[in-house]
Amino acid sequence: MADLNDPARLAELHQVLMRADADAILDACVVRAAELAGAPMALVSLVVRHIQFFRAHHGLPPELCVSCATSRSNSFCQLVVRHEVPLVVEDAATDARVPRELVERYGIRAYAGVPLRVRGHVVGSMCVLDSAPRGFGPRVLEGLARLGDEVAARLEALADDAPPRSGAASERLARLEQTARTLEHALAAIAPAITAAHGAAAALPDAPPAALDPDDLRAAVACYHDMFTIAEELADHAMALARSAPAEAASEIALATRSLATDMVEIGPLVRLAEGVLEGTLDRGAAARAAHVVREAFAAHETASAAVRRIVATVERMRATEGS
Repeated sequence: MADLNDPARLAELHQVLMRADADAILDACVVRAAELAGAPMALVSLVVRHIQFFRAHHGLPPELCVSCATSRSNSFCQLVVRHEVPLVVEDAATDARVPRELVERYGIRAYAGVPLRVRGHVVGSMCVLDSAPRGFGPRVLEGLARLGDEVAARLEALADDAPPRSGAASERLARLEQTARTLEHALAAIAPAITAAHGAAAALPDAPPAALDPDDLRAAVACYHDMFTIAEELADHAMALARSAPAEAASEIALATRSLATDMVEIGPLVRLAEGVLEGTLDRGAAARAAHVVREAFAAHETASAAVRRIVATVERMRATEGS
């Protein structure tokens, strides 16, 4: 049985998650999967530390199209990754393996998914879902497996598409420290909005969500987008440093930035839900139904903040050693 939090597995997700823009090849694969199975929904799902992230999707409910994620603990795909074998659920309402929230919140009754393996690690699932109980024959599973191979190859290509940076190690350290401190301040700035959203989510379903000031919400969304750009820059600096200065501390920074990138992506679903409310494409009820995503985003924000503090401390230690 696989460890869902295995650092080596999560590391394979690093560059793929940093490239969260739509991809035509992956989008075509989920459409083909839905047509193959005659199912209304299909996903390329990547199972991360706190959430499952939909790298490509077809036919999802509106709030899931916006957040592109659900809590990892409330997913079918975690079972595919954990056991590293295909999973078929013909009726989720009577299947003890399946979290109840999938049936009660989203009405999912049937599922078929196959593992996505990138360089030896199962990172997620190529899957189809239905709102009615049903079976999936061998033809569907064989077709999903073939599509899964195509998706895995594409994920590997995306992961490899990261040009190296140049420059002396001392210059990289200076840029890395500056970038890490900028991100540290940004995470601190967005913390009140994340905390308020978490408090609102914690009150559900016993109370309505607490109102967030729209201006505060817009500021938090803008801050997050800035942070994502900064996190990409930080990851580039760290990878370049690790290549040019193969010391233990450099490797430690590289590992911490990969972890940070994952955490930043996991805050993303909360931001997309906030954008949907601000733009009027989602009502507050739809956002409230995704309260579990808010709870997981709060946890990701805390771990991201801790990761940045570790990076800053390690950079300071490396610079002090270099200067002595």
